[in-house]
Amino acid sequence: MTSIPETHEAVGQLAPNSELTSFRLPTPAPGPDQVLVRVQWSAGSPVTVWIVDFKVTNPQYPLVVGENIVGEVVAIGQGVTDFKVGDVVLSFSFTDEAHGRASQEYALLSKWNVGKLPDNIVPQEAATVPDNLVTAYFTLFDQLGLPTPADFPTTTPSKDTFTPILVWGGGGSVGQYAIQLLRLAGYQNIFAVASPRHHEHLRELGANKTFDYNSPEVFKKILTATGGDRLELVFDTIGDEENSLKPISQLVGPGSKVAYLLPVRIGGHGAVRGVKQTTDVLGDGIESIAVGTKYYQKNERMKRDLQLKIIPSLLGRGLIKPNRYREVKGESLLEKVTEAVDLLRRGAVSGERLVFRVAKT
Repeated sequence: MTSIPETHEAVGQLAPNSELTSFRLPTPAPGPDQVLVRVQWSAGSPVTVWIVDFKVTNPQYPLVVGENIVGEVVAIGQGVTDFKVGDVVLSFSFTDEAHGRASQEYALLSKWNVGKLPDNIVPQEAATVPDNLVTAYFTLFDQLGLPTPADFPTTTPSKDTFTPILVWGGGGSVGQYAIQLLRLAGYQNIFAVASPRHHEHLRELGANKTFDYNSPEVFKKILTATGGDRLELVFDTIGDEENSLKPISQLVGPGSKVAYLLPVRIGGHGAVRGVKQTTDVLGDGIESIAVGTKYYQKNERMKRDLQLKIIPSLLGRGLIKPNRYREVKGESLLEKVTEAVDLLRRGAVSGERLVFRVAKT
């Protein structure tokens, strides 16, 4: 095994509003319940854009960007029994502490934020998974309050099995995972709003009906599919005030639940000009649920099981299909991270995740 260096390369910001840059950090030793991982692959995320451009989440500096990690365990701390040196793992790690973030050669992770990579999933695919599968699972089975199946696929339908549930932004990464989880949970009326070029793939993943968000008749078609009833359950994976939340407000009524991802964006795809934490566009009588994925570990069962057990099981059994991916290449880690951020900022990514290699060898 390669010896662990005293310092390692990281990419992020040294101060607010500064350019992305490469810098070195001390390589930490794992403490109790921690693992040190040599990062091999990561993925670009819109969250990085919101942090870099708008300082959402009040970041601490120096800031290492990125949340998704695929890599090799190189050291373990006291109390870690589920992993050993040499294990290849995947992780969603969203922390204010630089040593726990993704765009660096070594990351220090809580044992609760790590799962073993199944043999049937290649690292590039795995890099698309942790953040947005955690987001979809947390939103559906905690924030929206859907009953959590004892196992997937479920053999015990819930009372909402035939209730239409709308996933707005079904073509995105979170939307694709949400559709698959709903299918595995036994839902029979999964509606997906997305660009038409994604419709066939979304039906393969489990959507029963697909709708083009650009169609002037999209609202009429959705309400026709519900039999004229307002939707009771909506998952807005976009969280854009003008381009998703306001349209959704025309499809819901008193008693409806709408979960939307934070931050709320101002401006359309590729033209976001600001973000905020609340919105009032849904109307009276709507249960408006703002979702911040970083809080998922407040649910003790999810903290204990979601990354450590549930996600590796879903992937290993072939029940969840990772997102399609596009590899971002470059001469340096800084070049790859900068390119991924720029593509996401310009809205040049749709229906796939950007992944890039972190380790030099």
